[in-house]
Amino acid sequence: MFIPPANDPLLDYLTSALQKNGRRAKAARLVSRTLLHIHTSTRAPPMPIVREAILAASPAVKLGSHKYGTKSLQVPYALTEKQRIHAGVKAVLGASESRPGKSVDIRLARELIGVLQGESKAIVEKERLHKLAMVNRWVNLLVPSHFSLSCTL
Repeated sequence: MFIPPANDPLLDYLTSALQKNGRRAKAARLVSRTLLHIHTSTRAPPMPIVREAILAASPAVKLGSHKYGTKSLQVPYALTEKQRIHAGVKAVLGASESRPGKSVDIRLARELIGVLQGESKAIVEKERLHKLAMVNRWVNLLVPSHFSLSCTL
């Protein structure tokens, strides 16, 4: 059963992330079935659940490697909103692969619901990344301000 998803940039982004070999219609069907599974299991509108889950799994920072002398240091970088959404979608899709379920749409729906319940690998990975970034905040003091860190990524 194909229910076309509402026109939403987040759903378009999720569809693009699921798309393989140019098969956008198949990815759109997976997203609409995911929304249907979320609605049947929670009896709530699926769009707020998807939006909250992806934002909850989105990290605020990323870590880049920077050579300082002979050491390789992890430098935290703040992410823009679009980068945060991309990282959140990637984290949710990656964590959904380890969920039980026969098809991608069922696993993705369970993962999105699990993120909101706090029992997701995507949340654990986000917390690990944030802890590591907090530990390495001091690295920004070592790097000269005239040196562009974006060129090392």
